[in-house]
Amino acid sequence: MVDIQMEMLKSQDEFDGAPVSRAHGGTCVTYGDANTNSSPTEAESLLQPRNGTNGVQTSSCDVESQKSGKDCTKRGIKKELNEKVFWEIRLWMVIIFILIVIIAVIFTSLAICAAIHQDEDDIFDPSSFTVIQNFRGSFQMPNQVFTDELATNSSNKSQTLATELGTKLSDLFKTSSALGRYFINAEIRAFRNGSVIADYKLTFHMPEEEKDQLRNFTLSREMVYNVFRQFLYDQESESDPMFIDPASLKMVLGN
Repeated sequence: MVDIQMEMLKSQDEFDGAPVSRAHGGTCVTYGDANTNSSPTEAESLLQPRNGTNGVQTSSCDVESQKSGKDCTKRGIKKELNEKVFWEIRLWMVIIFILIVIIAVIFTSLAICAAIHQDEDDIFDPSSFTVIQNFRGSFQMPNQVFTDELATNSSNKSQTLATELGTKLSDLFKTSSALGRYFINAEIRAFRNGSVIADYKLTFHMPEEEKDQLRNFTLSREMVYNVFRQFLYDQESESDPMFIDPASLKMVLGN
């Protein structure tokens, strides 16, 4: 009897020290492990959901991966835009370069043509101009005062005024596109009273083979007279001492 009671006590002691398993929500938790001091409360705390959402823990690696993916996408878009702008700029540079080359070729061609081409009218031999054509006439200088000294051709005042007038008329006809090549000389022959009236002589020459045509057109009295009168109308100032009255101009053919 005593033996039976001892066996029962021994079995009870073994039962008290044995681990006991309990089920919590489908999970088996063991209590009373002989080698650990874990209590049921500690074990249950291991089963509590983390981060408060159905027991699922959010990983920081996933967030970093999402940020990294967005950065990669932005860099890719930026790279594509940069490449697009780069090629557009290169295209415009090529177009501008082609236009510059075309313009340069045009101007170079024009310069070469201008250098090579020579107007046939500009080619002439003055030594072949042997036929003389003279015109004479007079004009009035209202800003000059006539004196006895001007009446004498050998006086200094008369010669000075004659030289200045001769230079003025020579510059006129030498720069004329129609008459310049044929012009030889402008001479002031005398001064007369009437404010001051100047008598002049214009000398032209022409080639023998063209004399008839030139006398009828280019070196006709009408052409020379109109060129002279237009020059007088283009004078800058009527108060200039060397001013010539356009209305007073007279011209005839001959010596």
